[in-house]
Amino acid sequence: MPAPGPDPDALGAREGAPVRADRTPRMATPAAAAPAPDEEVLAGIRAHVRSDPRKAESLAREARVRFPNSPHTDEWDALLVDALVNQQRIGAARSETYYYYDHHPAGAFTAHLFGLTGVHPSPVGPGPH
Repeated sequence: MPAPGPDPDALGAREGAPVRADRTPRMATPAAAAPAPDEEVLAGIRAHVRSDPRKAESLAREARVRFPNSPHTDEWDALLVDALVNQQRIGAARSETYYYYDHHPAGAFTAHLFGLTGVHPSPVGPGPH
C-alpha cells in the first residue's frame, strides 16, 4: 500500500502555523491602493515646489517626457512655473506660462499663472485679436 501523500491543506504550512479550512484560492488584493507612477511624481512635485524648487522643476520636466498623456499634465505644468518663480527665474517662468497656455487653453491654473507671471492667455476663437 503506498504511503499517503501530504495533506493539500497543509502544503507549504509551517509546523504550528494555522491551516486554511477552505480550498478556495486566495485572490491578490487589487493595486488600487497604490498610487499610479504619474501620481507619485505629482506628489513629489507638490512636496518640493517650495522647499526644493530645483527638484520640483526636474520632476515636472521628467513627468512631461514620461507621462505625456497623463490627466495630471495641467497641474505639473503649472507647478513647473511655480518652481521657476521660487528659483527667481522669472523669464523662464514666463516662457513656461506660454507653454502652459498653448497646451492647456482651458486649464484650471490659467488665472493663477496670470497672477503669478503677468502673462495673458491668448484669446481663443474667431474675432479680432
